[in-house]
Amino acid sequence: MCTFDLKNATQQDYNNAYSDLAQIGMRKVVVGVDGNGAGTQRVIPTTTVIADNIAGTSSDQVATVFRNAIGAKFRARRLKSEIFVVAGAQGFWAADRT
Repeated sequence: MCTFDLKNATQQDYNNAYSDLAQIGMRKVVVGVDGNGAGTQRVIPTTTVIADNIAGTSSDQVATVFRNAIGAKFRARRLKSEIFVVAGAQGFWAADRT
């Protein structure tokens, strides 16, 4: 899961950011299972994205890989941001600014 802030960003900047995040498997909608076993889509809070079924040797590695990938995407667009990534049940995290 990643939450982020963009500084002095336009709506197009946010659209571009979400497009870039989708390219690395992160999205704004999650599908959960309700009490009847049916899949239910839920939109998560604004400026938060999530990915699931990510391959990695450890949660801290996954957090670091995503932090680096997100930072690279935002830097390429010259977005000023604060990024916070959490991975795994133990909540390993990695943060960055661009």
